[in-house]
Amino acid sequence: MKDVDEMVKSLLHMDVIKDGWISFTDEAKQLIHAIAEECKDFRIVADNMGKLEEYMEGLSAEDVYVDMLYKVAHAPTRLHMVMSAYLLITAVDWKLSRITTGGYIGCLKEVERGDE
Repeated sequence: MKDVDEMVKSLLHMDVIKDGWISFTDEAKQLIHAIAEECKDFRIVADNMGKLEEYMEGLSAEDVYVDMLYKVAHAPTRLHMVMSAYLLITAVDWKLSRITTGGYIGCLKEVERGDE
């Protein structure tokens, strides 16, 4: 499997704009989920899930993705850029899984239970 940074790079190069709106393809959704699965083991993700859930309230997956792009583009350091991508792609996956299943699936299920 590709390293997480390479997967993020691939996601950022995908065309997810359709008619001027963010529209995730099935391929993009699968890649988002694969990245989130890798990120669930990162301490920064596990340690910030409460804050992330509060941040996501009222936002769509597309809103979170656009905010991630902004944060990545305006990050003061490479560390901020990378960590923003890890956290917010995980949030996008959570939002997408809520839309398709109506419940928790994917990487956040394990994090919420406290599994690390």
